[in-house]
Amino acid sequence: MLTGNYLNVLIPLLVAVLAAAGSVIGISFRDTDSYGRRRGMWLLMLVAVSAIATYAALDATSGGGSAAEAAGLAAAGVAAAIGAHVLWRRVVFDAEQNTATRATIATGLAVVVIIAAVSLSYVDGKACRQVGPLVALSAQSFVMPSFGTEQGPTPGDFDERARAIRDEARQIAPGEIADHAARLADLAGQIAFAVRNEDTAQHALLGAQYYDELKPILRTCRISLST
Repeated sequence: MLTGNYLNVLIPLLVAVLAAAGSVIGISFRDTDSYGRRRGMWLLMLVAVSAIATYAALDATSGGGSAAEAAGLAAAGVAAAIGAHVLWRRVVFDAEQNTATRATIATGLAVVVIIAAVSLSYVDGKACRQVGPLVALSAQSFVMPSFGTEQGPTPGDFDERARAIRDEARQIAPGEIADHAARLADLAGQIAFAVRNEDTAQHALLGAQYYDELKPILRTCRISLST
């Protein structure tokens, strides 16, 4: 995934630094009255909101979140960064032109980073949005052998399920998730073959391998496996 756990932290930190550079320059918390300190705290809170909203947007999109959720969180981050800068211009109204220009550039960079990072993360999370149907096909009754007295799926059912898994795997965008999905499709075919040959031991071994291959998908895309 483009936005791994470390980038999900580093990018919001970068946003916080840029937003702070655009909104807290020249703000004093010591030699000022309580009203001035409150305004300074509001600026810091807006900077924090921009970073938190960015983190939440990246966290959602990297796990296959919806476009509406990503856009809403990104918009909140952008609004907080711009709002902090606008408030700063009103508080530090006598800032030098060079300082004001640098602050404006820093705020603009923060906005660019938020939009670019969230957009790229959303595109990179496409595979997670596509893999849901494949995971839904991975019910335990079609992966592990049944040792109970109840009638389980027939060999024909296993063949049909293997074909469905293979078809779903082919539709997933290239990348790490697609690689795992391709291996799942291969294992599903091997499981169907073992069922036709009534090889329960091989079926159990392949089922364990199937779930080992499925775990990275569930973890990365934050999907729960239903039985």
